[in-house]
Amino acid sequence: MTPAEEKIKRYRAWTARLRQDKIAETKKKMAVNGAMDEDDYHSLVAPEGFDWKPTPNHANGDFHGTMAWAVNYRSLTEAFPPVVVPYNAVVGNYFKILQRYRKLRWNPDYPFDAYVPLIEKYAIDHGIGQVHHFCGDIRIGFELGWQGLLDKVRRYEALHGADEETRSFYQAEAIVVEAIIAWIRRTSDEIRRQLTLENDPDLRANLAAMLEANEHIATGPPRTLREACQFMAWYNVAGRAYNREGCGGQLDQLLRPFYESDRAAGLIDDEDAVFLLTGLLMSDTKYYQLGGPDASGQDITNRLSWLILEAADRLNVSANLTIRVHDGLDRAFFRRGVELLFKHKNGWPRFSGDESLVSGFMKNGFSAELARQRIAVGCNWMAIPGVEYCLNDSIKINLARIFAVAFDELLARDPEPTLDKLWDGFAYHLGQAIEVVCKTTDFHLRTNRYNSPELFLNLFCQGPIEKGRDASAKRLDYYTIGIDASGIAVAADAFAALDQRVVREQRLTWQDVAGALRTNYTEADGTRIRALLLTAPKYGQRDSLGQQWAVKISRLFTDLTVNGVSEEGIQFIPGLFSWSRTIAYGKQVGATPDGRLAFAPINHGANPMPGSVKNGELTTLSEAIASVQCGRGNTAPFQLELDPGITAAEGGIERVMALLETHLKRGGTLININIVDAGQIRAAHREPERFPDLVVRVTGFTAYFMTLSPEFRQLVVDRLITS
Repeated sequence: MTPAEEKIKRYRAWTARLRQDKIAETKKKMAVNGAMDEDDYHSLVAPEGFDWKPTPNHANGDFHGTMAWAVNYRSLTEAFPPVVVPYNAVVGNYFKILQRYRKLRWNPDYPFDAYVPLIEKYAIDHGIGQVHHFCGDIRIGFELGWQGLLDKVRRYEALHGADEETRSFYQAEAIVVEAIIAWIRRTSDEIRRQLTLENDPDLRANLAAMLEANEHIATGPPRTLREACQFMAWYNVAGRAYNREGCGGQLDQLLRPFYESDRAAGLIDDEDAVFLLTGLLMSDTKYYQLGGPDASGQDITNRLSWLILEAADRLNVSANLTIRVHDGLDRAFFRRGVELLFKHKNGWPRFSGDESLVSGFMKNGFSAELARQRIAVGCNWMAIPGVEYCLNDSIKINLARIFAVAFDELLARDPEPTLDKLWDGFAYHLGQAIEVVCKTTDFHLRTNRYNSPELFLNLFCQGPIEKGRDASAKRLDYYTIGIDASGIAVAADAFAALDQRVVREQRLTWQDVAGALRTNYTEADGTRIRALLLTAPKYGQRDSLGQQWAVKISRLFTDLTVNGVSEEGIQFIPGLFSWSRTIAYGKQVGATPDGRLAFAPINHGANPMPGSVKNGELTTLSEAIASVQCGRGNTAPFQLELDPGITAAEGGIERVMALLETHLKRGGTLININIVDAGQIRAAHREPERFPDLVVRVTGFTAYFMTLSPEFRQLVVDRLITS
């Protein structure tokens, strides 16, 4: 065996060990924490006896504000034992997230009582106290290094730190960076300790390379691909440990200069690069974009793009990679992404639509060049790294709840209800909900720095350090707050059922429906009434009343959102997404006129309700979701489940590519795909422990199926579409 062949064998064996470590740690998390209905992070279970607790700075026993967050972050990270895995490419990991030690989401010294009645009436997920959900620009760190970031903080403190609040801001930022540097150095000490004990020459060589890279980035900016990956690994775990921050960026461009420089100098070959990338992907399930256009529209797919896919392929764990599809995308690269969907059936990569995202964002007054820099960095959302504060996927309005409020109010006060009156009431209450969101967002921007400051992400944005204020205090270039609507299918189907059965056919009266809803269809005639409503035209069915109502609702929501008034001068951008809250949002709403039972889950994102579209009618489903896009640069994702049997047909890969391209050409913005065997997923639902390595895309994120609660596993089962 040649040295090159031995290296390939060694790297693959180490990667296989990392994968097994991940599965074992996931089982351990389940045993310790129970079900986890959220992103799958690559964090570790805290060691036995870990009993760290935050130091409060408020009478309520909680911690608020810059210094409290900084001091507790330093204390928490000091409590973490260093993590060094000798067969990994990078070092470092975390055990707990500081944000999750908070008792309250908001500092009670800044009350918002005036908004609470309407927040509760409409069950709004508002923006007050929301954290991260915007993207840092890691290139700032690549340029400066951790010590350089600390020097920058101190330099601007000397320039601007005249008043107490500003001095406190800079001192808190310095504490955070110093804590990260100390964490890095403690980990270097652990590498040295392991070096003294390791007898395997290959592992010793890897540990020595780890040590050199880790020691350098504690003081200087990264110079090589290994150092850049190690810097990013620390960026990943340090940000997660602070407040769960999870945005990565355009990975194939961020690392490209280091890769090309190392290759030109003969320092690495592609096998080395894949090994390094494997370690980076193992450090966290960050949201990374691959491919797409540069600011001028030229495709940026390069050799490193392919190597990132290769690293994800070899590692084969949960991942959040998005390929941006545009007219100039390398067709072979696009095809490889689809192939990996089928190969691993782990729900990655996803695919976003450049044309619709760029044209939509431009409607908000931005240039095409800037819109192309707004990349996929979250579950459903886009951001421009380092300059845009968007809070995407944070603020949500449940359209099913809005409908229920409007319906109940109409039936209670009007002896002669009509569909027009119901629509007017729905529009009024939706407008009220959006007005509350606008006002609470203004409140958040004025006061959040006294609650949960963005001390980590401030370091990687343009403005906060330079201007001496938190990112949430309007120190970035753009404030484009995302507002998502959820439950569009419930609302549209409810309108359509009333339209069809009450108004057009007159087979039911308004009072019939109202009475059935009050008793959750359990009254004497409830079964018949529910059957009529359930079989009314649904959103997702081609040219149906449900489809027409969904489009009408989407347009109303879009118009109200983009015209939302902010005293802080914020732009509001609409999207359609529920994240993983379909169960929670369903519990906010009683029985509805679409035949849905009280407190049952709402629809997922922009998808129709399960069962509304016949199995295999993927074109119809695509057309429906494309028709309700808000068209302003945020997404209404298409959640697609496919049976792997589709690959048995000749040209299966090409058929899926064509489906993806067609949907994105129709105006679609983002496609999340599961390729799952229906029989296997149902078996895993019954006995999840038998399938420890089964990964599914729950929503915008992937997770190990066994880590989901029974309710969430059922949602995935219910969404299955077989061809």
